[in-house]
Amino acid sequence: METYSWYNIRVVCFAAFGSLFTGYSLAVFAFTLGQPTFYSSLNLVASATLPGYGHTNDILGAANGVFFGTGFFGCFLAGWAGNRLGRVNGFRIAAVTGVLGGALQCGSQSQAMFLVARAVAGLAAGHTMAAMPTYFAEVSPPHSRGLITGAHAIFINLGYCLAGWIGFGCYYTPKSVFAWRFPFAVVVIWALCLLAGSFYVPESPRFLVQHDNPEKALSILIRLHHDPKDPTDAFAHRELQLIQQRCEAEKIIIATDGPWRLFSKKANRQRLLLAWLIMVGGQNIGPLVINNYNVLLYNSLGLGATDSLLLSAGYNTLGLVVACIGGLISDRLGRRKALLTGYILITGVFAVLTGMIGKYNTSPSKGWAAAATTMIYVYVVCYNSFIDLNQFTAATEVFPTHIRSQASAVSISGLFLSVTLWLNLLPTATASIGWKYYLVFNCLTVVHTIYLFLYLPETAGWHLEEMDRALADDQHGHFEAQDVVEMKLQAGSAHVEALPQVTQDIHTKA
Repeated sequence: METYSWYNIRVVCFAAFGSLFTGYSLAVFAFTLGQPTFYSSLNLVASATLPGYGHTNDILGAANGVFFGTGFFGCFLAGWAGNRLGRVNGFRIAAVTGVLGGALQCGSQSQAMFLVARAVAGLAAGHTMAAMPTYFAEVSPPHSRGLITGAHAIFINLGYCLAGWIGFGCYYTPKSVFAWRFPFAVVVIWALCLLAGSFYVPESPRFLVQHDNPEKALSILIRLHHDPKDPTDAFAHRELQLIQQRCEAEKIIIATDGPWRLFSKKANRQRLLLAWLIMVGGQNIGPLVINNYNVLLYNSLGLGATDSLLLSAGYNTLGLVVACIGGLISDRLGRRKALLTGYILITGVFAVLTGMIGKYNTSPSKGWAAAATTMIYVYVVCYNSFIDLNQFTAATEVFPTHIRSQASAVSISGLFLSVTLWLNLLPTATASIGWKYYLVFNCLTVVHTIYLFLYLPETAGWHLEEMDRALADDQHGHFEAQDVVEMKLQAGSAHVEALPQVTQDIHTKA
């Protein structure tokens, strides 16, 4: 019987330190913007009314830009390391890089040093952003994959939440550099926790089978999915059988088509484009723009530094709560229904929010500020309930084993690419066109909603090795199950010919 064990839960929790590290690293800089000593320590002008604030804007934009820019390359590092060295060794590389990045940010003595530190930290965050959902997907049973892979987004939100409250607490030491250096020091703690956890979590069974170690893979599958009611561990044995058959067939395909199969085959290009646009779309609707400039956004609505930090911490706390709820409903709703629901809701919420910010800019009042703040909170409820978790799950699970690590990395790199664009544009755009900048996100939300409605199939509940059938059975007919056809044609052996029947048996029994 398909299930997950307490060991499976512990593995996910230990590995989730990588997700916690990612979320905290993404968020900590946003709360640094509310600390007065940050500006004085790096010789930056803190007030928009004083000469030299333009240079401050440039440095803040660069700090975000280099972080997300190197994060883009960190995704590709995750793909290479995960495939060559193993998923767990990849975690260790990311953790060591994260320790270095956190320490450099904490100890920065100049603007140049801080920008270098942000670049190193971004490389580590990009690595964990791409590596963790792949691992979660590979250690989870099919009908719980939304919840378990969704742990990535839940712990990212926990990182945001902790960064918010640590930043708020540190604000009460306004005359000390501790107020901004300590939050960056905490980055090192999460990276060390990931490093320690990497010696507890097992290697991905799919990676082990791919590298000719099925015995160890089976022992891990049994521990992950052991059911006390099934002393023979039939589910784990069936899962291993399916993984072996798939991997053996994929080896033949790789030998024939070479390492560039990800881009050379139409079926893979279709999946890659879908997954990449899911991740890009998740950022083209503005979540990290709102989050990373949360404090400044509240300041623009007339709120003081203390209130802005408090509201920002509350925003991330609410985000964590609704992300947990989203994890519970992910497998029930399915990826398609959840993502479409989220995009439709965000379309309406963002339109109203943009109008309220525009109204406040033309007729400032506490009423409009309160209304806009409320809509910002409604935004995070809609985004974290339906989109945040499911985008990572959907972008990871559609790929076959032999390209999953690289393909997921390419897909998630779209997140960093789009965020780099929007965060770099935001200081200049808001100074030039103000609230109208948010109209861009309104339009993009509509575009991505239409795309997902037309092209996104339902992938919930299928084994990772069954995704060919899931996409081929898509009612819209946009995807091809080329891999299954090629396996039959190229392998020609009995065990590969039996693949469709085996996948049907497992899907039925699970």
